[in-house]
Amino acid sequence: MRDALLALALLTAGCSHGANRAPPQPQAQTTVRVRNQSSLDMDVFVLNSSQRTRLGIVRGVSTQVFPIPAEFVRISPQLRFELHAIGGGRNPRTEAITVFPGDHVELVIPPL
Repeated sequence: MRDALLALALLTAGCSHGANRAPPQPQAQTTVRVRNQSSLDMDVFVLNSSQRTRLGIVRGVSTQVFPIPAEFVRISPQLRFELHAIGGGRNPRTEAITVFPGDHVELVIPPL
């Protein structure tokens, strides 16, 4: 009988859903800081292996921070950024970079 009570006590302790557990931490936001040194306004896009999403506009000679959608980083840590000069004809892309959740990427657009 004593062994049965000991086994029950161990089983109960192993299955407890602790009230002492800390709440789960939210995942850190991944961001890109875009410094536009050009006089042209730029549309900024993020690309992974299968998707392209517009992040927003960075006005000429200004800086803007955009959150990178969490699913982009979860799908593939290899990201590229595409820029579209408003009123311009080119859409340059960056090389692929590895980005992890919580990273803060900086992208500098040189004067054109």
